[in-house]
Amino acid sequence: MLLVCDSHPVQYRAPIYQELARRMPNNIHVVYASDCSVRGYRDAGFGESVAWDEPMLEGYSNSILNSERGLPLSGWGSLTGRGLQSEIRGNQPKVALLTGLNYRYDWAASRITKLARIPLWLRCETQDEAIGRRTAWKSYARSLIYRGAYRLFDRFFFIGELNREHYLRHGVVESRLRAARYFTVDRASALTEAQKQEKRREMREAAGIAPGQVVCGFSGKLIPKKDPALLFAMLAHLPQNLLSRLHLYFVGSGELQGELQSAAEAARLEFGVKTHFAGFVNQSAVTDHYLAMDVLVLPSRRMGETWGLVANEAMQAGCSVVVSDAVGCARDFASWGRFRVFPEQDARALAGMVAELADQDRTFSWAADGLAKAYSLERTVDALQQELAKL
Repeated sequence: MLLVCDSHPVQYRAPIYQELARRMPNNIHVVYASDCSVRGYRDAGFGESVAWDEPMLEGYSNSILNSERGLPLSGWGSLTGRGLQSEIRGNQPKVALLTGLNYRYDWAASRITKLARIPLWLRCETQDEAIGRRTAWKSYARSLIYRGAYRLFDRFFFIGELNREHYLRHGVVESRLRAARYFTVDRASALTEAQKQEKRREMREAAGIAPGQVVCGFSGKLIPKKDPALLFAMLAHLPQNLLSRLHLYFVGSGELQGELQSAAEAARLEFGVKTHFAGFVNQSAVTDHYLAMDVLVLPSRRMGETWGLVANEAMQAGCSVVVSDAVGCARDFASWGRFRVFPEQDARALAGMVAELADQDRTFSWAADGLAKAYSLERTVDALQQELAKL
């Protein structure tokens, strides 16, 4: 049996457990420290209470420890290992998988499993380029910590190229690495081309977007790390023939909302560009908003953007995508046909790439083959299942 020690139900990890349970019945059990993402909690980034609407606890065996101390997910000590030892003893796993090393809970899991001589695997998103330049001393100390921690693990499943490079840089040998790349569930795949076109028309009409307009969108938390205001800064560098038919589209909420709404009014007065704010959108409905867009922009700064899963979601809906070079997935997708990478905070470069992609024919499947081959639920579960079969 595989025992997964996870902090809380996450909408892009639960499908892995569900698919593994379907393929290998009675061979996976997930122990969550908290179920806060199901019952609802205040997400500081979104600036409101969030409860994801996906069935994240269905289709596989799991237990909730409720080993919270204070506000869950608020810091290293907010999730403890209380109750974990009895779960491990009761399930008697052949191997354990951790999904991070962010909480006391994760370290308790690694300690307990190693004492019980249970092999330990890791699949997390850590990389070395998500934060700006570190001093030589800080880099050295950081590497020592990672090298020590990674000695606990027998297998590493990397989510992307920067994650893979991180492991190699900090002492993990290539033979212990397996690809299990980041993916999002393709909700657009359930729709026919005609249904996608109709949904696109409905969403654009509801947002007041005139036929023939180019929709440039953003999806995520409206926070400084994501730098959504750069979409307004790029307007000064766009040609008039694009400005006259451009519509901006924001999905999400957060501390910058008021500032962005003021910028939107200024953009309307100066450039004639209108903006639609959809607010926070739950997971089951977000694909409809991507269908309304033509180009998705993720202009994050080097403040911890380890991957940027909205890029996967947008490509599944057929959007062209532009990300800053601070976004983790840029290394993986930079060579793809309708994917562009611009220097962090460079509004002029962003404008040039949006202009380049604006007149591409809107299709829904340009990225489908690439995502299916490596960045899909099926390929990630294949990697885990193949390693489990060796036990």
